[in-house]
Amino acid sequence: MPFNADLKNIEIHNHLDGSVRPQTIWELSQKKKVNLNFTTFDEFHQTLLPKQPYTLTNYLKGYDLIVPVIAGDKEALARISTECVEDCATRGKLFYVELRFAPHLLTGPGLDAEAVTKTVLDAVNRAGKQNGLEVRLILCMMRHKPDTANDIVQLAVNFKPHGVVGVDLAGDDRGWKGTSPKIIEAFQSAKKLGIHRTVHAGENGPAEAVIEAIEEMHAERIGHGYHILDKPELYEIVRQRNVHFEVCPTSSLRTGAVTLTNGRKHPVVQFAEDKIPFSINTDGHTMTESWVPQELEFCVKKLGLSSQAVKQSKYNLKDGIFLDGEEKTEIINHLLQVA
Repeated sequence: MPFNADLKNIEIHNHLDGSVRPQTIWELSQKKKVNLNFTTFDEFHQTLLPKQPYTLTNYLKGYDLIVPVIAGDKEALARISTECVEDCATRGKLFYVELRFAPHLLTGPGLDAEAVTKTVLDAVNRAGKQNGLEVRLILCMMRHKPDTANDIVQLAVNFKPHGVVGVDLAGDDRGWKGTSPKIIEAFQSAKKLGIHRTVHAGENGPAEAVIEAIEEMHAERIGHGYHILDKPELYEIVRQRNVHFEVCPTSSLRTGAVTLTNGRKHPVVQFAEDKIPFSINTDGHTMTESWVPQELEFCVKKLGLSSQAVKQSKYNLKDGIFLDGEEKTEIINHLLQVA
């Protein structure tokens, strides 16, 4: 695909159902008579945004308002998928994006996880062509739904020829005491089947969760992972493994995963200093109110990341993206032209 020269960014950690247009969710809720307990759009919109004290639990409350409006609704899922891709091009200036979602959280009567995946895939593929960017999908297992883990792997295998490039594990890892064996086994199966793997770990949980993801689940990338810095001996293991960290700067503050009190520097600065492969992402535009261009600027102006480190974060994506063969070469060639 010939890329628009104005599209200069890549994003690999972006939750589809966290990247919806608030106005669309409000409109759909009114049309479908889904009672969200708000009388005005402004009231609804403000409630979507994370409030202090910033915690992952509070951050995720926004999803509780979004998911009931779109789950099980093929037309709504297609619409939010199409709009997300449009926004990725016009506001994120992305020429390649990996969107992720949990199919089993978006099911409903007459729409199972397979139908959800196909609906989203058809919509993003069509919208990608219309807006001049390449879109791929990552399917999420959920920590609280281990019984669906194998189903996610099978869906990833079935839809790999059509644009699914990997699997993920998402969900609040607060109080982590080890991941369900069913999920670990599913990730091991994914590796054997040639499916790429990323894991949310060390966002709200300990450094040990990151090591588990790498050593037992064969994670190629880590979502967030900030708390790996809490244990220097474990951080050293990560440094040796060259694992890619999907950093989401604004989200990291709005979830409370990172606090910058007492002069503490953001983990992304430490990653850059130690030459840890990392990328800069939004996590989802709805709750962060940010896009990749704003995240890059935020890292330089507010977090103290050097312009050279930001540029390096883009180059890190040569190895970070979940593509192979000619598709990967095409993306890398454009990246090298615009980075």
